[in-house]
Amino acid sequence: MKKIAFLGGGKIGRAMISHVTETGSAEVAFVYDPFAKDAEICGAPVVKEVADPMFEGLDLVVECATAEVVAEFIVRVLKYADFMPFSMTAFRDDELRESAQGTAKENGHRVFLPHGAILGLDGIFDGRTELEEVTVETTKNPASLGQKNNEYAVLYEGPTRKATELYPRNVNVHAAIALAGIGFDRTHSKIVADPSVNTNTHLIHLVGKGIDFTIRVSSFSEGGVTGKYTPLSACGSLDRVLGGAGFQFV
Repeated sequence: MKKIAFLGGGKIGRAMISHVTETGSAEVAFVYDPFAKDAEICGAPVVKEVADPMFEGLDLVVECATAEVVAEFIVRVLKYADFMPFSMTAFRDDELRESAQGTAKENGHRVFLPHGAILGLDGIFDGRTELEEVTVETTKNPASLGQKNNEYAVLYEGPTRKATELYPRNVNVHAAIALAGIGFDRTHSKIVADPSVNTNTHLIHLVGKGIDFTIRVSSFSEGGVTGKYTPLSACGSLDRVLGGAGFQFV
């Protein structure tokens, strides 16, 4: 049985911890969450601090907290174990991304990039060499975007690199697409606050040599940054990383 740990014990983290506990697919060594009130999550101990030796003997560390947590831990973890980050906006920092890639190769570990709230990330990655234009438009209720003004507004339109800086918790989809496709500077982002909706909707358009894809994903929002679909997606990604018998969609 593989031994894993989690950085973050929020909605997505708890969904995955509960999932692996119920299925018995992995042993959870610890959950790092300095803000958690619980001493345990689904039987896994919650810790407030992490020292590097705690990563020894682990097979995988899953981040489901913030981009700052990715920046703090990814290189440290990759010296000991594989890493799966959900806060993709951390990779707007080219130096961090290159350092993580170098450390992974040096130590024989992998960084697994989950598709999160979107569909078709594998297809974007497979066709990336032929892509010429990529646009991503996200529409959410203002409350889901941390906006107090309850009115329709285009909050941002421009390169994805700046979008991930301005809204790091809300545009992980944009960051994932930029990573899979043509990069943070060439990918075009649009972020819309719309008080008439209660969903998180992402509209992705990709154009290239012989390629014209449109992907639309909409998931019910409960007022936070995470929609209904993402926890299901997260558990599916974790299952594929952990492996097992039966059919596997790759």
